[in-house]
Parts: sequence; C-alpha cells; structure tokens
Amino acid sequence: MRRLLLLVPALAIVAPGAIAAAPPVQTISLYSYGYKPGPIALAAGQEVTLKFVNTAGKGHDFTAPDFFAHSKIVSGDVKQGEVDLKGGETKTVTLVPSAGEYKVHCGHPFHSTFGMHTTIVVR
Repeated sequence: MRRLLLLVPALAIVAPGAIAAAPPVQTISLYSYGYKPGPIALAAGQEVTLKFVNTAGKGHDFTAPDFFAHSKIVSGDVKQGEVDLKGGETKTVTLVPSAGEYKVHCGHPFHSTFGMHTTIVVR
C-alpha cells in the first residue's frame, strides 16, 4: 500500500494573551572607572533590555539624561536620567531607543574625571 505524504507549511499562530519573546539583553559592566562595552551600540526602534552590572565594591551610576529622555522606557528604575547602583548590584531597564549619539558618565564625584564616561550610538 502506498502512502501519500502531504507537506503543509507551518503557520505561526499566536493566541491572544500569549507571551511574546523577551527582548535581547545588552549587558553593561560598570567598574572603577569605566564602562564595558564602550561605545555602546543599540538598534533604533527595537526593544532591548539593558542589564547594568556593577562589578566594583563601591557605588557607580549610569547617567545619560538625553538618552533616557529620547527612549521609551518599558520597565526599570530610571530616575532623573540615571540608573544608580550600589557596589556589586545589578539592575535592568527595558526600553526602545531612538536614533542618535548620547553621552554617558558616572555622576559620582570625580568618577568621570578618572575616565568613567562613554557614548551610546543608536542607529
């Protein structure tokens, strides 16, 4: 007996209320006295989760008021254009960035002077 093999293309069907895929994660390390990677490259209009990891034993922040003002913040703790982290702390911010180049620095006394600054490039 012969069997007929019928190939049917698979259709992606997403039910209402289904969980969407998580956005990509960009890890940003804060250390004494810098950020990795640097510069930070992101895609304009695409949701991304920024995972800030303070590898130092003392506090640092990620101060980028223009960047955060021109991004749609989906979730996370951004206050007055900065994310502040205690030593060893990790925080996440999910956002949709707008195209541009934005300056970043640590607002703690003298940290920027010691080299703790970089640029975010969103294309």
